[in-house]
Amino acid sequence: MKTNQSYGGFFVSFIHPKSDVDPKAIIGKNVYVAAFAAIRADEGIVSVGDCSSVQESCVLHGKNVSVGKRVTIGHGAIVHGCKVGDNVLVGMNATLLTGCEIGEWSIVAAGAVVTENMKIPSNSLVAGVPAKILRQTDEKDKQAIRDACENYLAKLSCLGAGNPMPSGIG
Repeated sequence: MKTNQSYGGFFVSFIHPKSDVDPKAIIGKNVYVAAFAAIRADEGIVSVGDCSSVQESCVLHGKNVSVGKRVTIGHGAIVHGCKVGDNVLVGMNATLLTGCEIGEWSIVAAGAVVTENMKIPSNSLVAGVPAKILRQTDEKDKQAIRDACENYLAKLSCLGAGNPMPSGIG
């Protein structure tokens, strides 16, 4: 387990030893990077905002990747050369291609492929191959985004206290 100093009861970040994070990547505070995630900054800046999580087997790569604050990137997702706003949930195995932008408080459904240069407005639910905007996110969706973020913050809290993960988390 790679961690930095404590911050507000959480570790500044947790980078799993089986992940591959380029030392040039910019990792915010209270970020969780799971096993087998790859964050490569060999083509340009890659930044992950505070309180975000990058789950198992995700790939973040390409020119100017920007992941906002409180973003959950689900297992196996690919985030390539694009911008993800704050408070976004990227579903498992979703693919975000070069130049796309995901607005804040949006959900990208599992398996969706957001095509090159596609602009997703804030408060959108997108799904499909290629991804299409299905509707605006509602309060229930926004709570799901919050819950996903808080789940990983709870993991950081457990790591900071040296405690095992509580039942239902992990």
